[in-house]
Amino acid sequence: MVTALLWTLRYEALMAARSRAVWGTVLPLALLSLLLATTSPTVTGHGDPVFRAGAAAVLVNSFCTLGVGLALADRLRRGLEARGMAELRTATPAKPLAQSLGTLAGPLLTALAPVAALLALYATVLAATAGSVAPLGSAAAALCLAVLPSALLVAAFAGLLGALLPVAAARAITVVVWLWACHFPPAFSPLPTPTGTVLSPLNGYPLVAWAGAPQVWATRQGGGVLRPDVSGATALLNVVLVLAMAACCYALGHLVARIRRHGAS
Repeated sequence: MVTALLWTLRYEALMAARSRAVWGTVLPLALLSLLLATTSPTVTGHGDPVFRAGAAAVLVNSFCTLGVGLALADRLRRGLEARGMAELRTATPAKPLAQSLGTLAGPLLTALAPVAALLALYATVLAATAGSVAPLGSAAAALCLAVLPSALLVAAFAGLLGALLPVAAARAITVVVWLWACHFPPAFSPLPTPTGTVLSPLNGYPLVAWAGAPQVWATRQGGGVLRPDVSGATALLNVVLVLAMAACCYALGHLVARIRRHGAS
């Protein structure tokens, strides 16, 4: 099981590394996030290096994770349209679970590699300048507890849409839904929005609680049951809910892909 998973993960990661969509989407957005983190007065004007690392993580989670979803929106559809791919997978010794996990994790790790490298580089510079390792801890917490869960959700959601719709439409809908879920505060949204709640895929609660991000990125100046005060418990709840939504989208996407594959055979 483990060997099959590692081989599947390696294959899928290499295939993603050869995709122009990954490098053409994720890398420019990662560079844009780094540029904003190093030039925006809102970030650079603050003397606390942990605050600056947390603010940079918010930028990364705003732009880069969306880029991951756009780059991987065709992941399930490629398996549907590639001739003989289903038969080839069936002929391998890997069990369906190992194949499924490798299919998700391989491209995701490839897409997140430049994001993690640039955020780590930024945190290293902050740590060296401040003479403290605290920015490195902030960046590590942001990557593991905010960026990775967000990327899992947006990749699973975009993959589900990509299995149901043309890839261009899936990407367009992903952008709209992502902005609505992460950056439409209650005061500016005519519809109920998860922005600023423990359901938001931006993961504002863990970014504030554990990565030193500005307080506003948690509740987004809203109130109510879904916008509690920031604490370790509410930050953990935010992460768990985002992962649960990612698991649901992942399962639905593979169910749709399996139904369509059997219908075409």
